[in-house]
Amino acid sequence: MLRKPNPSSTTLYSSPHEIESHVVRFIMAEKSIERNVFNLKVDEMPEEILELNPCQSLPTLFDRGIVLYDLSVIMEYLDERFPFPPLLPVDPIEKSEKRLMVFRFTRSEGCWFELADTIETGSKKQADEARKILKSNLIELVPLFAYKPFFKSDEMTVVDACLAALLWRLKRLDIDLGAPGKAVNDYAKRLFARDSFKECMTDCEKEYN
Repeated sequence: MLRKPNPSSTTLYSSPHEIESHVVRFIMAEKSIERNVFNLKVDEMPEEILELNPCQSLPTLFDRGIVLYDLSVIMEYLDERFPFPPLLPVDPIEKSEKRLMVFRFTRSEGCWFELADTIETGSKKQADEARKILKSNLIELVPLFAYKPFFKSDEMTVVDACLAALLWRLKRLDIDLGAPGKAVNDYAKRLFARDSFKECMTDCEKEYN
């Protein structure tokens, strides 16, 4: 168990290999947040933190005495708490659109994060089906990846942070988009080239691609 976190610091308890933790680490690096990051297993978190996270899950963020443990909540909190650079639009319509995208990709039934998890942890039959669906979904949205520098945006948003962590794992998931997915691969390379993305990765994640 780690010691109780310093209440004056921003502390992230992160899985060294799971997608959601990678997303939060990318956002924190993009915003150059002064932080403590501990890559560990759930049961290695301080008891005080575990008691305040009924889900006992990673990632878990501790800041200003509060404990946050839902990916969307963590992302929006970080964007408001550390407003530069902004990763959500100010306009309520555009902001809602980005929230829906995050929901679609990370939390809805059959979402991309769920498919990625099934590929890694499911039976061969389940993994093969999930791989087929995820590849098809990515190819289907090729025009949106090609539309602007970022996903339906001229500036990076939390949506891109979510997609970057997923796309980094495609090789590990045995997904090759081939020629039809060129726009997706080009988009991914732009994100992977960012200093913040290189900075946020754990040693095991660096081996994924």
